[in-house]
Order: sequence, then structure tokens, then C-alpha cells
Amino acid sequence: AAAPADRARKVVVSLPYDAGGGQASTWTVLDLAADGTPSGPTGAPFTMGRATRGAIAFTPDGEVGLVAQDDGSLGVFRFDGDTPVVVHARFTGSFYAERVVVDPAGDLAYVIDPNWRNNGGGIYRVAIGCDGSLTDLGLWFPTKLAAGLHLRGERAVLVATDVGDSPAGDTVDLLDWTTEPPGLLDGDPLFPDDQAIVAATAMTANGRHVLVGDNSEFSGLPNRVAVAAVAGDAVTTTQVITPVEDPVAIVASPFDDAALVVSGYGDAVFVLDYAPDAATPFTLRGEVSYAGAAPQLPGDAVMIERGGQRGLVLIAELAGVRRMRFGAGATVTDLGLQSTGTGYTAITGAIGVQP
Repeated sequence: AAAPADRARKVVVSLPYDAGGGQASTWTVLDLAADGTPSGPTGAPFTMGRATRGAIAFTPDGEVGLVAQDDGSLGVFRFDGDTPVVVHARFTGSFYAERVVVDPAGDLAYVIDPNWRNNGGGIYRVAIGCDGSLTDLGLWFPTKLAAGLHLRGERAVLVATDVGDSPAGDTVDLLDWTTEPPGLLDGDPLFPDDQAIVAATAMTANGRHVLVGDNSEFSGLPNRVAVAAVAGDAVTTTQVITPVEDPVAIVASPFDDAALVVSGYGDAVFVLDYAPDAATPFTLRGEVSYAGAAPQLPGDAVMIERGGQRGLVLIAELAGVRRMRFGAGATVTDLGLQSTGTGYTAITGAIGVQP
């Protein structure tokens, strides 16, 4: 069952460096009050695998968190009251995990392996036990360069190439999620070339559009964000917004009127205006007006989607967690940075917030 929508929540962050700048596998827990006020860290840090980036996926009750780690394993923890308990420090299945998506039922997770088909790339499934323990169910269906999966009822949007019998060049695919394995309904190329390296994906709250960020450093092309429209059993690319430097994370407003694009190397967060019925629905508004100093090497971002804190975005930054809030009328308010300390040990990596 889903946890109450209005409640205090835990924010979990990886701290992947030790005091000397070497690799570390440390994780910390911050508190978020029911009114959105941050505090912490509270309690002792805990140890799993190392994660320098990524978003933690939670079960609907918020009790179990899963995250893809740098070595391709899954780190899994659960909360015993306020205390994090490591279930699997490094769960190694038949996959190399890049991202993980928890099924809305909470008893299953989909693991994205970004490799080519002939090297194990595809969507894998793991069963989630009541205590958070995982069982590897193996490869569900093969793909190439999978980078994002968004579930929407009986349909799913997968950002990948070579899905089923998809035509060459298609990089976003619409799947029938009711079949075993999912059936391919439609696909389209996201970009007018094959040079993109996908760093981030997001789906709008209404399910009508998917945003995909390309941060390739090798293409000779400006970084950019593609937008694909989903209507019925069709998916069609509608626009490419360029240039957008290093789009490492994208978050769409729950109010369907804006989105945020986090620029890692750009030390910035950009706002996109969203008009769902327009032929080109997204427009680059510009940078957020920051509370204090601009972001420093911002990374992954997660958002609360329910209750009074709906629209509160948490962004992992060089030495802290920045909070921003989507509001009425497509407003975006920067609420400032919650520090994780100083020195190498304060550098953040993966982040997640209980649903």
C-alpha cells in the first residue's frame, strides 16, 4: 500500500568519496518534515556499494529503496522505523544495472542494462520480497543502449534502440505493457542523427510527453533535449531544444506547465515552459532565479509527487541537496541548499526521496 501522502519523509544520498578523495561507499539520511523543512543528517551513515550518480527507486510504501551502483550491482535498503537497514550491499544479478524502476504494485522492479543486445543489454526483472530481499528473474526482453523507462498504465515508453523488431534509427518506443514480454506499438527517432548519448529522461505528469537529454561530449553537436509526444498507440518526436548544456537530469512539474533541466557542467538549472496542446509544447524560459549562490556541479534530481509537498524537487549538488518547488502558474522557486558538510566527504552522488 502507498504511504500517507502527507508525512515526514527520508531523503537518502550517497557520499562516494572519503576524506582523501578516494572511493567510498557511504550513504547518509536527511530528514524532510511534513511541511518540507529539511534537517539532518540524522543517525549514523550506512554502507552499500558506491554510486556517483543515479536516482533511488522506492517501493510505494517508501520502506524499501533500490539503486543502481557504479559496478552494475543493485544496492538495497529498507527502513526499520527511522533506521536504514542494508538488505543487499551489492546484489549482483544477470544484469549490469544502470537504472532501476519499481513497478507500481511494489513487488517487482525493472532493471535497465544499457549494453548492446549481444552483450546482455535489455530490461531485467527482480522480485522484491516483503523484507526488501531480491530474487533475480532474469532478462525480460533484450534492447540496445536502453536509457529510460516510464510506466503509464497499460503502456510504457522506453528510450532505447533495437527494441523488438523496431526499425533502425528508432530511439524512443511505445510498448504494450500487458503482454509477456511487452509488445512494440510504435517508435520514432528522437534526434536527426545517431550521435546522442542519453543522460536523462522524464515523462510529464499527464503522460503526453517524454523529454530526453543528450549530453554527448564527442558528437561535435550542441547538447540538447528532445521531446516526444505519446497519443494512443503512437509516439512521435515533436521538437529538439538546443543548445542545452549537459542535461544530466530532467524533472517535469506535476502541474503540467513547466519542467526543470539540470545542467551539470553548466552549474545551472533551466526552466522549460510547457503548453501540452501546442505543436512544440516546450519553450526554454531561462535559468532559475537562485536563492544565494548558483548551483555547483548539480546532478540527479528527484521530486515528491503526492500530498502537500507535491512539486518539491531535490537536486544532488557538489556539497549538498538543493530544494526547488514547482508552484501555480508555472512558477519555480529555489529554496536554497542544504549542506552535507565540507571537503571530499560532503560530495554527493545518487539521491532519492520516499514517495
